[in-house]
Amino acid sequence: MSDRGLERSLLAQDVGIVALALWLSHLLREIVAASWPALKPTVPRAEYVPLLVAYLPVWVWCADRLGLSRVRVVIGPWMDLVRVLVWTQAWAVIALSILLVAAQAPFNRSYLAIYVVLSTFVLLLATVPQRAWVKSVRGDMMALVVGDEHAPAIEELARVRGCRLVPLEEAHADGLRRRLQSGGVDEVIVTAGLPADQVRALVEVCAEVGVAVLVRAEDAALATVRPAAEVVGSSIYLVYQRREPDRPTQLVKALADRLLAALALGLLLPFMLFIGLLVKLTSRGPMLFVQLRGGVNGRAFPMLKFRTMRQGAEAERAVLLAANEMDGPVFKIRDDPRVTPVGRWLRRTSLDELPQLVNVLLGHMSLVGPRPLPLVETRALVGSQRRRLSVRPGITGLWQVSGRNTVGFDQWMALDLEYVDRWSMGLDLAILLRTVPALLTGRGAR
Repeated sequence: MSDRGLERSLLAQDVGIVALALWLSHLLREIVAASWPALKPTVPRAEYVPLLVAYLPVWVWCADRLGLSRVRVVIGPWMDLVRVLVWTQAWAVIALSILLVAAQAPFNRSYLAIYVVLSTFVLLLATVPQRAWVKSVRGDMMALVVGDEHAPAIEELARVRGCRLVPLEEAHADGLRRRLQSGGVDEVIVTAGLPADQVRALVEVCAEVGVAVLVRAEDAALATVRPAAEVVGSSIYLVYQRREPDRPTQLVKALADRLLAALALGLLLPFMLFIGLLVKLTSRGPMLFVQLRGGVNGRAFPMLKFRTMRQGAEAERAVLLAANEMDGPVFKIRDDPRVTPVGRWLRRTSLDELPQLVNVLLGHMSLVGPRPLPLVETRALVGSQRRRLSVRPGITGLWQVSGRNTVGFDQWMALDLEYVDRWSMGLDLAILLRTVPALLTGRGAR
């Protein structure tokens, strides 16, 4: 999981804690009022529930601006985390008070006091398992070190960021480009002492493929990508990354993906069981086909599909390569002899993709994003084509609604990069709306 994915998960956990604290505070206030007659009667929840619902986005905004859910804060010095949490709570409570006063809504001041104490205590308590979880996940992340891997600053990075550091044997742009093409790199760290021209070339290679690169501020070189400053231990680094959408928007996308995927699975489960039974009864082999595909930063994940080919079809791929009708490293045949009659219908209607809703629930994929390619094709991507791997792959995307297999490889990659560079929730919604007619017409499906 990338840092952005971790931060979205941490923010979602904190929002859940805040919402729970708002509800529990009302119950506690009722209990206190029942045993303490001097207190005013508890205001019914219905009187200010709409205001509390409006408060949650305000709390998210405060937490994001102050960096409460940022990985470097969560796994950094304990007092820094406590300070950020206290400031987040303070600003959010001020905002809540303004909301309540502006709306002239009846409320109990004691309720607000109980909420502040309870939510702060629970959020602080939650940081203990959160820190352990982030460190365990980041232990599986890999940062590529270009330069002296024994420099003191590198030891500090390994301690503070918690990810696995691997040295790059060829400390130049071409060597970095070849290593990134192999996949699995989450970020690149450039150590001190490299010439400015070399640093600039390394930064631009990373920007080309959408991988973040950290450069010490005193060694920073001019580049085409605007950097962001980040404090790591006692050092300041400049983080170069082509485009990083706002974390709150990413959180909304992640929550919407899982909510819509769960809803779709609930509604379509009987139909999917029927399709699975149909696949099983009409050809030998399992109902599902599981294939490793390239996810974020080229990391492999098991993608699910209804099986559309005869059993053992993967072993026949090499024999059919000469009949490939797609340019570039991808492999497509209009009348693939390996496809079963039921599989041909599933492909034409795109119903074979329905099991990928499970991948969305598991966080492997998004509803909208660049189409994940098999590992052999993912590793064949070169240059800026690899920037499509900087975001989570999707079930549908610009390529699917723009003609799918009728679109040439270069145009396909251009559409994916356009999505990566222009991403917004509005673009996702537009693609989802355009997916319906694309499915009904079956344009470009093979």
